[in-house]
Amino acid sequence: MKRQLQETVQPGIFTEWQEVDVEIYAFIDIGIRVVINDEYLGLVYENDLYDKYHKGQKLKAYIQRIREDGKIDVSFQPKKSELVPMTAAKILAHLEASGGKSHFHDKSSPEEIRREFQVSKKVFKQSIGKLYKQGKIKLTDGGIELV
Repeated sequence: MKRQLQETVQPGIFTEWQEVDVEIYAFIDIGIRVVINDEYLGLVYENDLYDKYHKGQKLKAYIQRIREDGKIDVSFQPKKSELVPMTAAKILAHLEASGGKSHFHDKSSPEEIRREFQVSKKVFKQSIGKLYKQGKIKLTDGGIELV
């Protein structure tokens, strides 16, 4: 028998940015309710959604924070310090798959970036900045290219 899902958590059960297993439980006005580790309910806010999801889908996620009321905010993406290198690797893979050139650049629309890379435009720009500084890409009028 499945036990009752807990809406709040006691301090010390989770740490910020701890990786957890989640299952999509319900779609609500402000985002997606998820079940964390088969025991707790959490919330992923709509502005943190970068992909299409369906009820029952199981994913890895991260404890973004525990609110003062004990409710749990969850993110499908790791903290920013890990997200930029992960996105940079995605951009390099995208470039390699498309013959070393891409039409994406810092002026691409946030929607287009979100669709292709599942990140915000800000994270995308930080990632191409990192790759540019490392000398791995060059910025052109048409987009970005591998060096």
